[in-house]
Amino acid sequence: MIFKNSLNYINNFFLFITNETRSLYLNSNIYNKKISLTNNSSFEYKPSPSLLDCLIKYDKKRIKIENYSLNAIWNDKSLQKKDYNNLHSFFWLFSLDLKSSKKDTQKIILKWIETNNKYNFKSWEIDIISKRIIAWISNSKLTYEEGDDNYRKKFNNIIQKQVNHLINEIGRS
Repeated sequence: MIFKNSLNYINNFFLFITNETRSLYLNSNIYNKKISLTNNSSFEYKPSPSLLDCLIKYDKKRIKIENYSLNAIWNDKSLQKKDYNNLHSFFWLFSLDLKSSKKDTQKIILKWIETNNKYNFKSWEIDIISKRIIAWISNSKLTYEEGDDNYRKKFNNIIQKQVNHLINEIGRS
C-alpha cells in the first residue's frame, strides 16, 4: 500500500511538472513566434450566412453595434465565465445588423487583437478560438470589408496565428 501511494505521489509530481512546463512554454515568446509564422498568400472567403444555419444558433433579432460602449468592452474583469466565453467567441456578431458600422466592428476586433495578441489560456481555449474564427470569417462584411490595409494585415495575421495554435493543440483536446 505504501509503495502504491508513493507511486501515485511520484506520478502526480511529474504530471504537475509537465503541466507547469507546458504553461510556461505556451506563455513564452518562443511559442508566440512559433504560432506567429504566417503564410503571405492571400485568401478570400465570402460565405453565405444560410450555410451556417445548421451549425449556429443565433437570434433573429438584429442589434446595432452603435448601441454599445466600444471602449470598455474588453476591460470588464467582473464577467462570469460563460459571459466571458460568449464575448471572446464573437458569436454575438451573428446577431448584429449588417447595416451596423463596419468601422466600429473593426475597432472592437482591433482592440481585441491588441489586447489578446499573445496566448492567454482564458481567451485562447480551443472551443473559443474555433468559434471566434468562424464568427470573424463568416461575418466578413462587417469584420473585413472596407478595412484599411493595416487592419487587414493585423486581421489576417491573428487569424493565421489562431489557426496555427489550433493545429498545435487539436491533438490534446
